[in-house]
Amino acid sequence: MGNKKRIIICAVIIAVLTALGAAAFVFLAPNLLEGDWELVVNPEVAKATIDEAESAQKVYYSFGKPGEYGDGKYKTFYDGGVEEGDYKLSEKDGKKTIDMGTGELAYVITGSKFFGGATLTITYPETTDGQTGQTTEAQDYIFKTAKAPDYEKECYASFETDKALTGKWTTKERTLSYFTSDLSYTETVAFKDNGIMTIHYESKELALDRVMYYAYTAKDGGLTFSPVTDKETTYTVAYEPGREGELRFTDDQTTASIFADAFFSDVTYQRAE
Repeated sequence: MGNKKRIIICAVIIAVLTALGAAAFVFLAPNLLEGDWELVVNPEVAKATIDEAESAQKVYYSFGKPGEYGDGKYKTFYDGGVEEGDYKLSEKDGKKTIDMGTGELAYVITGSKFFGGATLTITYPETTDGQTGQTTEAQDYIFKTAKAPDYEKECYASFETDKALTGKWTTKERTLSYFTSDLSYTETVAFKDNGIMTIHYESKELALDRVMYYAYTAKDGGLTFSPVTDKETTYTVAYEPGREGELRFTDDQTTASIFADAFFSDVTYQRAE
């Protein structure tokens, strides 16, 4: 075997070993936050009544890779919806902390993804109410490695799409009554060719940025849809695509949107870019 071939083979072996070493590090290292986690111990649910606990939905968190300064993005999956937020990792008094918008919280990761899964524990510290003097003990939120749900694959077993409907439609006419004020929010509805409909609720005033997923089928001006986590519940409305790039829904008697009113209401949607 010539020297050139030996060099090539050695280079390939080194590359393979390096890749395997990197993969092993990802699965064996106990301090990597990146990836999907299921919330398995929630103190809020633990203190709820039996009925409340039984109706609680599974919650998943998916953390993106942190940057050089510990900044990253995360997504929360629950009840057929997805929310996105920012997080920041740091170290304080020798403890690792994570800030997800509620202050720096200590966290610990134990175990490994390779040997039966890892555990993430985020601790809310003990607090004392300055007015009542009531003390709330420290609470541990415990997560296990798990795959977050893929709502994009939760379409009906059989569905139809309408080219006049597919695409994105948006409206800024939606409002939410709050005491004596009417707060506005943007609602963007997207009908995809894969049989999935999404509704994106967005408002800076309400600190709202949530995408809800539904399975749908559409034909002859009739739209039927279900939450991806509850396909036994169905809703049906009529729709009327306009000539000027407008869309209106009629006969909407549903009462199960994120704000407990009609999903689409009496508003006009425009084609979104």
